[in-house]
Amino acid sequence: MEELYSLTVSDERLEDCRDVVGPDLQDLVKATIASGFTAEEVLIAISELVAEDYAVLARFPSVH
Repeated sequence: MEELYSLTVSDERLEDCRDVVGPDLQDLVKATIASGFTAEEVLIAISELVAEDYAVLARFPSVH
């Protein structure tokens, strides 16, 4: 089986995706901070969850 070592995403698609994901992410961060966690704890937890849950994407050495 051939492994994929890079992923190409257009700037426009990436910007559109950020526009959709951004507000929900901001709401999640604000709600979690309101629950008593620090901003740093929230950001670290989100980063770890993304890295764990989407580990397949972590195999890509570069994203363009």
